[in-house]
Amino acid sequence: MAGGKETPRQKMVGMMYLVLTALLALQVSSAVLEKFAIINVTLEELATDSEEANAAQTASIVEAGKGKSNPKVIKAVENAQKVRTLTKETIEHTNGLKAKMLAVTGEKEVNKKFIDNHGSDVATMMVTGPDGKEYVKRLKDYVAKLKEYTGLEFEPLVKSESEMPFFDPEQSSIDREFIDFTFHNTPPIAALSSVLEMQTEIYAYESRALEHLAKEADAGNVKFDKIIPMVRPISSVVAAGAKYEADMFITASKEGLTPDMFRNGQKLPVQEDPDTKIMVGKVSFLASASSYDAQNQSKQTYEAEIRLGDSPDQTYKRKIDFVVVKPVIRVTTGNRPTLYLNCGNSVNFEVPSLGTDFNPSFSAKGAEVVKGDKPGKVTIIPKERKVAITLANAGATLGTEDFDVKPIPRPRFIARDNQGKDIDLKNGIKGTSTTGIRISADPDENFKNEVPKDAVYRIRLMEVSLARGTSLVASIKPTSESIDLTPWRSQMRPGDRIVVTITTVVRRTFQNEDEKVGVYPSDLISIPIQ
Repeated sequence: MAGGKETPRQKMVGMMYLVLTALLALQVSSAVLEKFAIINVTLEELATDSEEANAAQTASIVEAGKGKSNPKVIKAVENAQKVRTLTKETIEHTNGLKAKMLAVTGEKEVNKKFIDNHGSDVATMMVTGPDGKEYVKRLKDYVAKLKEYTGLEFEPLVKSESEMPFFDPEQSSIDREFIDFTFHNTPPIAALSSVLEMQTEIYAYESRALEHLAKEADAGNVKFDKIIPMVRPISSVVAAGAKYEADMFITASKEGLTPDMFRNGQKLPVQEDPDTKIMVGKVSFLASASSYDAQNQSKQTYEAEIRLGDSPDQTYKRKIDFVVVKPVIRVTTGNRPTLYLNCGNSVNFEVPSLGTDFNPSFSAKGAEVVKGDKPGKVTIIPKERKVAITLANAGATLGTEDFDVKPIPRPRFIARDNQGKDIDLKNGIKGTSTTGIRISADPDENFKNEVPKDAVYRIRLMEVSLARGTSLVASIKPTSESIDLTPWRSQMRPGDRIVVTITTVVRRTFQNEDEKVGVYPSDLISIPIQ
């Protein structure tokens, strides 16, 4: 390890890397290679965190130098930017090297095959090829230029084996060069880890250089000339009906000071933030909007207020803007289904943006709504030809969905024999062998499929006549769908006809109530007798 100023986490990861390297030298099994893959994840995280921290430090140095005429400060800012550029270029080169290591093994990413690879392709690339020499040159140049930009002394990143902390002269009489002992006989995953570990070292060196330059640019001293209320939203875009949540805090804090904080004059609970150790006001309320723009968004605002004391000059206010997005209401029973009048139409509403917070209430125009056993599942019973269903969640209106309503299609009246076979109304029936017929009221097929519980019809009254020419031979008034023709068998003659006039039909609704169905004079069935 380079031995520069490192965080405890960096030191711990570095020690783990040394232990794994030592185990690898002893030719421990594939389990060690798997550990390298695990530590790679931590090394990647360290590199990302260090990159962000160093970029922020550079920005603060540049900010501190704005408007300054002191040559020392100007030079420090210039050198900080050079250090940042140098680090980016060096990291970019090492990232390219990692990509080559994957490519030479035929892989595009670190996977099980790459981890279990014990081959020497990567080792050969680094030890005998130009990549290793260029890698060494880049590391040496990096340290030299850091010294040039800062005037500080840095330990070399490129060391021989004897300069490493794990070297034991009693165990080895050979002092190998950096590339040889780092990559010779090294499996690909271990080689990749060594480059990753070197990247964390580069960032650690950069951090030390920037810290020194920050002091020269006077960027290390934060000076407050005003206090501004700040709000850190959990999300600046929130769906109507969902909670808007944010942390309210001040940019300057003092130990033992607990300010009063308010949203639109309403006092907020104040507590210490576990990460920053400053006092924050917890902002939480249901977002809502009465109208939306063409992008289905509504700009909203509230007043944040922080009081450090009783006097007016210790009260700080700021308007906080946020955007409420109109939630998308999804009707999952189809593409906005057409409803049937006076029927129990099953409809399911979803608002994906609310997730588990979705527990809607419904109001309807032109219909009755019955809530189901799950949030969003309802039965709509239309009373008019146009229906509007309004959804609300926790008191906030989400939107209104409009539906067209169809009238209930009339049933078809079918004559069948006692075996359920349709009677051919052209050829009729044989009077001597027919003991009875049945008249059924069959629902429209689409109606039956969409609202099966509402598509049940029963004939309650018919007038059935035996006619011969213009004369009436006999008549009955059945109160069910079955017609007993046994008493007429001796009277029926070829050429006679049975005339069925349907007078009363009911539909059984999904609520198990009978609704009368209108019939027409055309609802007449004439069956010839052979």
